[in-house]
Amino acid sequence: MSSIVTFEKLYMSVPFEDKDWAKNNGFKFDRMAKAWYLPPGKNPLEFKQYWSYLENTYHDRHELKKRGCRFNSKLKKWYVPSDCQEPYYEFVKWWPESLKQFVFNDKFIIEDYISKTGQSEMFKARSLHDGEFYAIKYFLGDVANFSNDAHRRAIDSEINALRSLEDHPNILEIVEWDQIADSSRFYIVSPWMPLGSLDNYIGRTESEIADLIFSAFKGTYDLNLQDIPDDDLEDNLDTETDVWLDEHQIIHGILDGIAHAHANNILHRDIKPGNILLDWVDNEVESANFVPLLCDFGTSKTFSRDTIKESEHTVVGLRTRPYRPEFIASSAQGKKEISHQKTWDLFAWAIVTIELMADRSVDSSEEALEILDAEIAPKLDEAIVNLIKSALSFNPNLRPHDTDDFRRKLNKLTEQRKKRLAWTN
Repeated sequence: MSSIVTFEKLYMSVPFEDKDWAKNNGFKFDRMAKAWYLPPGKNPLEFKQYWSYLENTYHDRHELKKRGCRFNSKLKKWYVPSDCQEPYYEFVKWWPESLKQFVFNDKFIIEDYISKTGQSEMFKARSLHDGEFYAIKYFLGDVANFSNDAHRRAIDSEINALRSLEDHPNILEIVEWDQIADSSRFYIVSPWMPLGSLDNYIGRTESEIADLIFSAFKGTYDLNLQDIPDDDLEDNLDTETDVWLDEHQIIHGILDGIAHAHANNILHRDIKPGNILLDWVDNEVESANFVPLLCDFGTSKTFSRDTIKESEHTVVGLRTRPYRPEFIASSAQGKKEISHQKTWDLFAWAIVTIELMADRSVDSSEEALEILDAEIAPKLDEAIVNLIKSALSFNPNLRPHDTDDFRRKLNKLTEQRKKRLAWTN
C-alpha cells in the first residue's frame, strides 16, 4: 500500500496560489478544462489536500448537487468544492478508482503512510463510521529471515496480548483486528496518538518539544492552538525542579503498564522508547502532562510458572540494544537469562528511566549505570538509585522478580520524596 500510484489522469482542485508548487511537484495543467491533474505513476496520497473530483456520478447527480457538489462542464465531472459542508471522504462511493485504493477494508481511509518495519506497515487512517483518526498496523504477508510460523506467532502474540490487557491507562487500546481476505494479511486498529513515541522527545530542547506538540495536535484535536502562546507551553515544559519528580508520571506510568502485563502473565520483552506511545491528559495543552502507553507486543510471551524457563517458539532472539541484557543464547549466561526473562522488562524500564532523567539515549547498560552514578545519583535518594540499579544487575538472579512489589516500593519512595520536597505538581 505504501507504493500505490495513479493509473489514470487524476484531476484535483489546486488553488491559484499553489499553482507553482503543484507544477514543481509533477502536476500538469489541462488548458481546455482549466484544471490541474496528476499524471499516471504518481502517489496521490502526497497531495491529499487537493482531492476533489468524483466518478460514475450520473445517476446520483441530483443528490450530489443537493449535498453541495459542483459540476465542471468542461470536464463533465462533479467535484467537492473547498467550501462544501461535507468533507471529501463522505463521498467515497464516487471516488476515482486510483483513490479507492486508499480505502482500507471498506472501513477506513488511509490519511498518511507512517512507517514500515520488517514485519508491518503503519498508517494513519480515518474511520468511515465516526470520522475519527486511528492507527492501522498492517502486518506483512512474508517477512525476510523469519518463517511463516514464527511471523504468525508474533502476530498472534500481539493481538492476544492487547486483547487481554484492555482497559489499562498505560496499555495501548486495540479497537479491532481482522484479516484481509484478498491478501490474507492481518491488521490491528488502535486510537491515533498524534504525539508519537517517547523516542521523539528524548534529547530534544524544550523549544523543539513544543514545536512537535503543536504540530502533532494541529488538525487532530478540536483545540484552538492560536489562543496558547508558544512560550506558555515552553515555560511549562521547562520548569525542571527535580531530576526524579519531573519525569515521575512517565516513569511510573511505564512501570504500571509492565506490572499490569505481568499480573496477566504477559512479558513484553521489547520495552524501549519507540514502543512507548505518548497520550495527553484531558487534551489540556497548557498542562503538558504526558501519559505513556505500552505498544508493539509482537515479541511478547505468555508465561506460567511451568513455562517461564522455556524458550521454544518465543522469538527470543529478537532484541533491541541496550534494552535487553547482552547474552549468547547457547552460553551458560544465555541459558540463565532465558530462564529469568521475566526480569527483562524491568531491565528495559531502568534503561528508559535513566535516559529520561539524563535526557539522552545510551548505547549500553554500562553507559546507563555510569550516567546514573555520575550525574543522577548526587541529586536523587540513594534508595531510589539502588532500586534502579537492582533492575540492571548483570546476574539475573539478583534482579527483581516480583514486578508489583518493585512498583509498590518505588511508589512509596516517590511519595516520600514528594512529601519531603513539598511537591505539588
